[in-house]
Amino acid sequence: MTSKERTIVFIPGYQSVVPSTKSIYLEQFCQQHNLTYVTFNHDFSPESSVETWYKNFLCILKNQTEGQLILVGSSLGVWLALLLFHRDEEDAVQIRSRICGIVGVGTSVNSTERWLNEIESEEKRIDRAYVYRRPSLYSSTGYYDILVAKLLDSKEYILPMESGKVYVNCSVIMLHGICDTDVPYHHAIDVLKLLDVPLGKICELRLIHDGDHRLSRQEDLIRIHGALLDLISFC
Repeated sequence: MTSKERTIVFIPGYQSVVPSTKSIYLEQFCQQHNLTYVTFNHDFSPESSVETWYKNFLCILKNQTEGQLILVGSSLGVWLALLLFHRDEEDAVQIRSRICGIVGVGTSVNSTERWLNEIESEEKRIDRAYVYRRPSLYSSTGYYDILVAKLLDSKEYILPMESGKVYVNCSVIMLHGICDTDVPYHHAIDVLKLLDVPLGKICELRLIHDGDHRLSRQEDLIRIHGALLDLISFC
């Protein structure tokens, strides 16, 4: 298989848009290693949900990629990548047979459920019209407005963290910052425990002692580079 028959797909995180530091770095990596590169932006309209993002992601993989795939998910992007192995749509079954590796950066799975549980009022948690003003360091306003309908409509896409396994027939390397205050690194450990990865495949969590959630510093990008080279050697 030639390098150009292998594609790296970057899946951005929540409210993240490309081009970004990581997306540009990954594009340059693909140019250097003669790999095809695909990325995209999510639909973050108020009515969108995990269902929206997942189905758009699935459509892009089906229509814009060929050959073997290495998925690089950032935060929410890891969740979408793992949903390919949890869902039973015909397109998902066909596509996951082409995936030879996943790199997770600041893994965040089932985040919509965590956000829903942050709302103190039980009445507001079931009010589809209620807007949860969630604090965020990454928004210029200091918060994101999240429609409860978005959170409720995402429930069908929750991964079974408490019980069950997700069979992932490829190598998985997750990178997570110990100083991540948005999604503590223990969450990445829980996600790895959820995965059923065959013997002989990589299944690792690489902790970065001073890393934050975004992992976009030059030293973080070098670690992503290393993880990709490791996965390519297994494909």
